Amino acid sequence: GYPIARMNAILLTLAILITLFAALLLAKNVTRLKFCVICVSVSLTWISLLVMLRRGLFSDPIIVALLMGESVTGLYYLCEKRLAEHLRIFGFPFLLTFTLAAYAAVRGLRGLTPAGIVLAILWSAFLAVFVWRKNPRWRVLADKIVACCRDW
Repeated sequence: GYPIARMNAILLTLAILITLFAALLLAKNVTRLKFCVICVSVSLTWISLLVMLRRGLFSDPIIVALLMGESVTGLYYLCEKRLAEHLRIFGFPFLLTFTLAAYAAVRGLRGLTPAGIVLAILWSAFLAVFVWRKNPRWRVLADKIVACCRDW
C-alpha cells in the first residue's frame, strides 16, 4: 500500500476535516447532543494526526500545530464566553497555558521548564491583580485587562 506519510499532508488533512464535519453534523442532527461541529472536527483531526505523527505515519507537524492553534483559540473563546466577567482577567494566562500545552504535545516536554517558570510568574501576577482588584489602583488595571478584547 501507499504509506500515509507520503500522501499530500494538507489534502489528507482536508479530507479528514470534511469527512468528520459531515459525519458530526449528521450525528448532531439525529441526536440531542450539543456541540460545535467545527471545534470537534478540528480537535479530532489534530488528535488523529498527532497519533499518526508519533507513530511515523504522518510527516507534517506544521499542520498538527496549526490545527492545535485553532483549538487553543477556540478554548480561549469558550472560556471567555462561559466564565463570569470577574474571572475573565485570567484569559491571557489561560491562552498561553493552552499554547504551551499544545507545543508540548507536538514537541514533548523537554526544555519547557523555563517556559513553565515564566507562565507561573505570569499566573502569579494575574492572581495578584485579581485578589487586589477591589483596591481602586488595582481595579483600573483589572478593568483594562478584562476590557482589552471586549472594547476594540
